Amino acid sequence: MSAFSQVQLLFKRLPFFLALRMALLYFLRKVLMRDAYLSFSQMGEDRIIANLFPEQYTGFYVEVGSNEPIHFSNTFGLYCKGWRGITIDANPGLVAKHKSMRLHDTPMYAAISNVEEEVTFVEYDMHELNTIDQRTVEALQKEEVRVIGERRIKTQTLTSILQDKLPGSQRIDVLYIDVEGHDFEVLQSLDLSLYRPWLIVIEMHNFRLEDFATNGIYQYLTARGYVFNGYAVWNGFFVDSASRK
Repeated sequence: MSAFSQVQLLFKRLPFFLALRMALLYFLRKVLMRDAYLSFSQMGEDRIIANLFPEQYTGFYVEVGSNEPIHFSNTFGLYCKGWRGITIDANPGLVAKHKSMRLHDTPMYAAISNVEEEVTFVEYDMHELNTIDQRTVEALQKEEVRVIGERRIKTQTLTSILQDKLPGSQRIDVLYIDVEGHDFEVLQSLDLSLYRPWLIVIEMHNFRLEDFATNGIYQYLTARGYVFNGYAVWNGFFVDSASRK
């Protein structure tokens, strides 16, 4: 895609002043840092994804635990490239920010789990740590993070969300899961016989490369036809073996 086409796309997909800022950023990179790449993820996950989808300017993602629409976002780079998707978070303020900034996405206010039940969603002063996972809440009580709010919310399965919101026969290229300790339960809530993302990126805090085959998420996905493609700072990358590019 040419630089001009990229700028045109930004103004179609972002609010005017945000598009202007992004266009200036793209221009400065082209002029001053030709070998540099823009990354919006916390640990460069979006660059890994971009390398797995070279020159693909349309695609569809589902992001569970989407948090901020730009800062530390795993999908904003893809969105600016021309992709779109469903973003899901249990913080209504962050969902509202997604709606105002990412005009072609479908933001959802929801908490996802493998069991539909009422849970407590805990918000911290570092909202990247927000969670419904009680084990994580207990662990964070020992850290220097401050709880700023709690609310009761009923969980939904990811399958039920997709049955309601996924357009027609839309293929899911990438599924991101990052929900601070409740990641496995979110994964289990997706019926992989109905929905087969080509790539699943999931946070795996307790993953150890030296004994990776004992990890529960690894065992779950490889038993269901996914191939372990790599691990990069908390995140495991799994590719559907039946439809590898």
